[in-house]
Amino acid sequence: MIHAYKNNEHTGVLPDWLDMIVSAEEITQNYESVEAVNHMSSSHLFDYVYRTLAILEEIKGERDEIYYMLSTVLAYSEISKGGSYSQRKRWSDQGYQLQIHNEASAHIFNDLVFYENPERKDLTFQLIFTHGLIGQYIRGESRLQSSIKLIVSLKKFYHDKQIREMLMMLNECIIRAVSEKIWSEVKDEAAEIIDHIIDGEIKQTSRERLFRLTEGKYIEGEMNPSIEALIEHADIWYAAAALHDFSLLDIFTIMELAADHTASLQIRHIHFGEFMVQMHYDYKGIKHTNIYRKRVIEKYLLEYRQSMKPDETHVSFKMDYDKEAQCAFISFAFSDVGEALIRFCVEAEKVDLMHSRATIMLFDFFGLRRDAYDRFHNEQEYLEGMNKAADDKRIILDYLKGNKIVDIGPGGGIMLDMIERETTNKDIIGIDIAENVIENLLKKKDEEQHTWHVMKGDALQLADTFSAESVDTIIFSSILHELFSYIPFKGRRFNHEVIGEALQSAFSVLKPGGRIIIRDGIMSENKDEFRRIRFKDEKWMTYLEQYAKEFKGRKITYEIIAEDEVKMLINDSMEALYTLTWGPEAFAHEVQEQFGYFTPAEYDEFIKKTLGEEAKIICLKHYLQEGYPVHLGEKILYMDEFGREVALPDSTCLIVIEKRETNYN
Repeated sequence: MIHAYKNNEHTGVLPDWLDMIVSAEEITQNYESVEAVNHMSSSHLFDYVYRTLAILEEIKGERDEIYYMLSTVLAYSEISKGGSYSQRKRWSDQGYQLQIHNEASAHIFNDLVFYENPERKDLTFQLIFTHGLIGQYIRGESRLQSSIKLIVSLKKFYHDKQIREMLMMLNECIIRAVSEKIWSEVKDEAAEIIDHIIDGEIKQTSRERLFRLTEGKYIEGEMNPSIEALIEHADIWYAAAALHDFSLLDIFTIMELAADHTASLQIRHIHFGEFMVQMHYDYKGIKHTNIYRKRVIEKYLLEYRQSMKPDETHVSFKMDYDKEAQCAFISFAFSDVGEALIRFCVEAEKVDLMHSRATIMLFDFFGLRRDAYDRFHNEQEYLEGMNKAADDKRIILDYLKGNKIVDIGPGGGIMLDMIERETTNKDIIGIDIAENVIENLLKKKDEEQHTWHVMKGDALQLADTFSAESVDTIIFSSILHELFSYIPFKGRRFNHEVIGEALQSAFSVLKPGGRIIIRDGIMSENKDEFRRIRFKDEKWMTYLEQYAKEFKGRKITYEIIAEDEVKMLINDSMEALYTLTWGPEAFAHEVQEQFGYFTPAEYDEFIKKTLGEEAKIICLKHYLQEGYPVHLGEKILYMDEFGREVALPDSTCLIVIEKRETNYN
């Protein structure tokens, strides 16, 4: 019948189930199973039903009776997702809870289809009513209590072996039609679950469900009793797609908010459908998590944990309740301006420099701390890129001292990995204030079985994390310039005193004889010299104009001497060009940072003034990172003020400070 319809060969009236599927005017889709949200159409529903039936045809063998029943189940299981707008309104008026699509489909089937044998009809009804729940159970979203009536109905007609066979076939069709890979991963577990259902062993603790629901993030430990009660009595819809990218702590907070808002209500379903839609959109034709919305929600959840009174001016937790369905609909509400700004950020991705303005506005509007989060879309790419820069950072290993090594701002974990791999008997600890960085590192540690540790901590208050004189080596690799750029120390950003505060913080927990190792940006001593830059692509001139407008570290000036050429002070050229190497996607982040903040001589003087005679500088050198000439050579020609091609200025310094023993001469 479907083949005939696809080939325009069908004549006469379509059967109800097919008519409802092909007339779908509204897309109800689990975003886990699509690659591009914006490209979805009603054909997704049609194609999915076609795949389920095609798989059934493939595996049916000689089981004609089972095949006929399951084909009916599959044909009707998705009908509540179909229908025209007017049809769906009629269903809603009739009391069908369309958001709980398996139950709604079962009731629509019950009203539409006539069976001479009421018990057979009831069995088909129960199979539609519970279809897909085993897959949801595996993810922790559903309970199996609904299957009790199904097994009672099945046992009136079939013995246990036939029931097992029928349910395995049904679930293979449902899950394989979504993903062959997923089915290969879960089919053995599905078989075990079906055995438990048949044997009446329908037991699952709230902790087991939470382990599945959080994709293994939750293993053991404290659980809010209200969360435990909530998930014990409710099926959960679209949670995996909505919560996938949140940390365990944030998932717990969302569930706690849901439990608190539903405490006095009868709840049978918790529905994250709207939240799922909020958290996804297309980026370059591929489905992505809406990182802008995620960061705003993360801030709200953090404030809730800290004070129970988050700022709800522009974002708040939202819960709608359907009494008849006993269903709580969970999402977040945004002010009109806040919602518009998030959408603007999404649209601005299509325009490189507009994207930078949009993300800066987002930070400021929602009050996001710029030092507490990393990049937006190229966050993972950025951290992976940092990890590839191992050779340049390997020199740090030559200056490690002692056993307890602390890496401040470990980023993607490059130093942690390198120290673990290339040294022995070290207690290696990464400290970061950014929750998403810690989350990524903990995931990396678990997946790759590392022995290093990671903790949340403030570089300016290391005494809150470590006892006095307890650390052998403290590493600041490409982090001091971020503190300088982002932290409004004593009321203003780009304050050199914050560098001093970080050094004093580190010095206070450093053992006598211990070392501080700094690898960071540097300025050229010949700061009054000029350089000429000839751009090989006209778009980079536009980039420079935008950079000069948005960079806040100091005033960047340049003289246009040709349509593709400018003249700049050497250190201004360094700041602009080294930001250019990260590419347009990183512009919004990099334009906020001042990479070079001291010349070598200034750094030497500042350290001595800040730490006094107790500090001994045993290394102070500077160099050009190899990657910069490679990346910039494709974009520019770099010349002195007379037009002669010259090398790029040094980009990076390595400074090693040793804390003198108590009795020094």
